[in-house]
Amino acid sequence: MQLNVADLVFHQQLGRLLDGVDNAAFWQGLAAFLRERLSFDTWVAVLFRQEAPPWVLADHAANYAADDLFADYRRGLYLLDPFYGFALKRPAAGVYRLDEVAPDRFRETEYFRRYFSRNVVADEIQFLQVLPEGVLSLSLGSKRRFSEQELGVCNLFAPWLLPLSRLAARLDEGLRQPAARTGRQSRRELEEALRAQGSSPLTKREVEVALLILGGHSTKGVARELGISLETAKVHRRHLYAKLGVSSQAALFLLLAGIQS
Repeated sequence: MQLNVADLVFHQQLGRLLDGVDNAAFWQGLAAFLRERLSFDTWVAVLFRQEAPPWVLADHAANYAADDLFADYRRGLYLLDPFYGFALKRPAAGVYRLDEVAPDRFRETEYFRRYFSRNVVADEIQFLQVLPEGVLSLSLGSKRRFSEQELGVCNLFAPWLLPLSRLAARLDEGLRQPAARTGRQSRRELEEALRAQGSSPLTKREVEVALLILGGHSTKGVARELGISLETAKVHRRHLYAKLGVSSQAALFLLLAGIQS
């Protein structure tokens, strides 16, 4: 077997990465390693949880977690994140692209326009895996669409990147007690707040429909997700719009934003 200089450099860098798995700078080192092989603009390592906001392990900027837009995400916008919804279905460990998990009208939503396009911008790839504490994600965001070659590189690295990042997460002390450090609304709390906004209380099903619409699901998509008929989905949408006094997804989004503030 012949090895060239590039092979040597790759394995030296990988060795340093493995050696620092228990170091606080591991995620920054992993991002730097990937950046030499992929082009991306943002990254974040996060744990998605069922009854609590996402817990950020590390990200591309030291002050990112304090950013107003990201604060809005943790206060409740994460419920509209297609990757959050997908992660809660506990998918098989692997590499997933935005187009694979996003609803049919995601790019038409106010969430996409006001948050996603300003933070992730155009495309996103996530390495996802289920842990006892939740679903661990390493997200790479790009101002342009990732190429098939770049997606291939991610899939090539996944067999070692997934277990390595899992080990790094398990060694993170903050991951062992995340609930005490959130201070944000859970999905249940946000659902209750949304339910109370109506002229008469929204039903549980109407709240589910509202969140699916906000996330970018068409009426057909809502029906498919909830296992109901198209006509029933239309009735739920009509009723919840009437109760909330809104007539569009954009107005519904502004109402949700008001609840969070």
